[in-house]
Amino acid sequence: MRFCLAPSIPPHKPAFQMSTITFYDPRLGPHAWLSNLHPRPLEFEGRVYASAEHAFVSLKARDAATANWLAAAPTPELAAAAGHALPGEDTRPDWAEIQLATMRAVLKAKFNGASDLRERLIGTGTARLVEDSPEDGPIARFWGEWRGEGENWLGRLLADLRAAYAAPME
Repeated sequence: MRFCLAPSIPPHKPAFQMSTITFYDPRLGPHAWLSNLHPRPLEFEGRVYASAEHAFVSLKARDAATANWLAAAPTPELAAAAGHALPGEDTRPDWAEIQLATMRAVLKAKFNGASDLRERLIGTGTARLVEDSPEDGPIARFWGEWRGEGENWLGRLLADLRAAYAAPME
């Protein structure tokens, strides 16, 4: 179902008021588990990663050695920092085209592999999910929002996944 949006409102923000769940810190707050940096192991494509962030950034790498190095980062925060700083020559040439599909697949693996998290995601109901970054920047505004501005792709992908889980089985 699509919402009818007023022309002045970006397509990812409904024209009506709804509850919003914000998250950012992977270890603090009632919705820390929504963060990709939340330290919850997951299996993706036959490999176990320490967090969704470890999986995502390792898939950004052009070669296996770099991917393994990113996957072995001691914390999700260090994996994220290294992944964000990955030079162009070490990044898959098609990354810009596949990063959203890759994130969707990693999120699906995270929630398919953890029934408790899947139930919590469904339990967010129809709330708008927002990665609320404390710092501004292009990555913060792509995956989340800073002071209410941004594309919030992580929140949008989580909401899509929630809708798929909540849909009645046919």
